[in-house]
Amino acid sequence: MYSAAVIPSQAPVGYGIDFGTSNSAIAVAFPDRVDVVPLGPSPSAMTLPSFVYLHRSGRRAAGDQAVRTFLKSGHEKTDCWNCSLAPYGWDTDCRQYRKGGGCNDARLLSGVKHELAKVGFAGTNSWATDFTVGSLVAVVIKRLKAEADTFVSQGVRRVVVGHPVVFAGADPSDRAGSDAEAFSRLELAAMESGFDEVAFLPEPTAAVIGEPVHHGVEIAVDFGGGTFDVAVMDSRGGEPRIAATSGVAVGGEVLDGVLFETSVGPALGLEVLPSWLFNELRTASSVRLLMADPGIPAILARVGGRAGELVHALLYEGHAYDFYRAIEAAKIALSSSEDTELQFAPLGLTVTLRRSAFEAMIRPELDLVRGAIQRALDGGGVEAGDVDRVLLTGGSAYIPAFRADLAATFGEDRLEQRDAFTAVVHGLGVRAQQLWGSFTPQPV
Repeated sequence: MYSAAVIPSQAPVGYGIDFGTSNSAIAVAFPDRVDVVPLGPSPSAMTLPSFVYLHRSGRRAAGDQAVRTFLKSGHEKTDCWNCSLAPYGWDTDCRQYRKGGGCNDARLLSGVKHELAKVGFAGTNSWATDFTVGSLVAVVIKRLKAEADTFVSQGVRRVVVGHPVVFAGADPSDRAGSDAEAFSRLELAAMESGFDEVAFLPEPTAAVIGEPVHHGVEIAVDFGGGTFDVAVMDSRGGEPRIAATSGVAVGGEVLDGVLFETSVGPALGLEVLPSWLFNELRTASSVRLLMADPGIPAILARVGGRAGELVHALLYEGHAYDFYRAIEAAKIALSSSEDTELQFAPLGLTVTLRRSAFEAMIRPELDLVRGAIQRALDGGGVEAGDVDRVLLTGGSAYIPAFRADLAATFGEDRLEQRDAFTAVVHGLGVRAQQLWGSFTPQPV
């Protein structure tokens, strides 16, 4: 299934791309098989971190390359008085310009997927340059396509792109408008990256159609970095069919935000901040909007004290990436340990986190997840007892409280863990095979 070698006599028919909040992947569809493309320093690494690196010189990078480059150059700054964008000290289109100020020469963005469905959010601006949401997504997709083209030694211009059932950041009062915006941005990003033909498929549907054999009723639950999605496949009538899908904008990053709100922020003494500012510090995705706001330094100066100094250090001294990675790592550690110690020396942080407290804090989010599962079952006209197996994908699927909820609903013996990060992209490749292979596409 996950071969690392291409048979030269076979031409690829299309790609499948899983553009994720935290990690992305690409699969190659051949007439008789699907290969997930190795993307890391070792042949077993099948995912690309969904980071986007931007530099004032015009350099762009994605994934591990983005992180490595930023760690080398992220500290470099240009003072406004010495910036070529303000040659006369005032005549400039740079939105970050201020007398006596300056800005970093590079930015590292994460969680761009969160912005896809935000109709009122057009993108970000740095160094007098507008970066649309689509152009940021394209940085990642271009890197994925380049890796796959090298893998098969030719260019492929057809792709199936996965998407959540419910986009994070979607306007609940205008889901149709939010979805249309998200699909438009994804399609433009894919075409900007060199694809001519773009198809879409819900991510949980991809997870379940990628299975080689189907029996009875199966559900795929995909608990990723940005969203939770579920699909119900019913094969009792003979031909497999997707009976229902559902989802909710709850993912691993939301749970990271709960850790910040309940444990990390208080341990740093940040509760004294204005509530809106404290909330924007919850996740790596929201904090980058603060970094792009030229008015934040003045606000922090008014806040003053240790809290103001800590936030200034977090935003402008290159600590944000490592800080939020440390929170995520602590959350992951709680999946296998009853407690863990989170330390982050640059901000003087040391706090002990306990699984029992964390699981109690995320109970409202887990209840939303449970509700999404029930809606999918109701939509498919099946009972929990009808389900023969539950396929688990996504990094957050390892959270013990989540698995306990599933076991209570379906029974422990029906839970089957799939590769957290490649099950979906493999299914997207299967869909590309169905659409453009040598046989008639199956209905989905």
